[in-house]
Amino acid sequence: MPRLSCPFRDEISPHADDVDQHVIDWACRFKLPHDEAERARLACTKVGRLAARTTPRASLAGLELLADWQMWLFLFDDRFSDESVTGADLVRLSHLVTAFMLVLDNPDEPAYRGGPFSTALGDVVDRLVKLASAPQAARFVSAVRGYFLAQFWEAANRAGDRPACLTEYTAMRRHSGAVPTCMALIDVAEGFELPKGDYWRPEVRALSDIAVNVTCWANDILSFPKEAERSVKVHSLPAVLAAERQLELAGALSAAAAMHDAEVQRYLRAEARVRQAAGPALRCYLDGLRSWMAGNYYWSLETGRYNVLTTCAS
Repeated sequence: MPRLSCPFRDEISPHADDVDQHVIDWACRFKLPHDEAERARLACTKVGRLAARTTPRASLAGLELLADWQMWLFLFDDRFSDESVTGADLVRLSHLVTAFMLVLDNPDEPAYRGGPFSTALGDVVDRLVKLASAPQAARFVSAVRGYFLAQFWEAANRAGDRPACLTEYTAMRRHSGAVPTCMALIDVAEGFELPKGDYWRPEVRALSDIAVNVTCWANDILSFPKEAERSVKVHSLPAVLAAERQLELAGALSAAAAMHDAEVQRYLRAEARVRQAAGPALRCYLDGLRSWMAGNYYWSLETGRYNVLTTCAS
């Protein structure tokens, strides 16, 4: 496993352990885990600590909302994406996504909350509406639409047994990883609002994309042993590089790490220009992007989902 560059501070919320327990109770309340074995596996994942590391300055209510959404995403990924035949079944996937979009687009209509995943998603939406302004909630829903669209892209590649080219992969991975949906909640969780003019500035959107790349590519590298063992079809940066450049596994992982580290440096150069003239809210948002890159990295080293330290030791 190659060493990755992470020049950002390692921070964690004081609510980390409480939120880690809360998110397991939340998932069980909506009957999302199949059985006790899956519940135990989710406990080892430490989803609450992921939220606490990536958004360390959030309120307790904001952390719980973010952690519950991340738990929903992890379970969706395992149940319907990488580790499931549904991940290559465009018809079944379309039915699932349609049901979830009905919940997102009709938050006041309980009739669309029919199953565990739809009901749990509705709970996330209800709490989001209470914490967020209308523009903040709209940003989240827009990012979730991008995530669901990317699930169809992944499913089509799996169904056709067609590896994506690097250019296509790097564009779509930002959406398939769901990180933009979580970064859209940075200001919501921390109790401020980034003005519309700042949020949509091209240089701020570009910085956000770079931060998403860093986060997703680190995940691709650090989760690769888990994906290779459990996924129906590995769909990650090292796999794309191995196919496109005819590399062995070690070479593909090294090439992916080099891309990741170069992207970190690109972020630092671009952020320096934006931060220089940033107001208080934008500086808080930039701090949130840094926390996401660092928090994802340090959580990946401690989660039982990937067992990175065990893999490195062996």
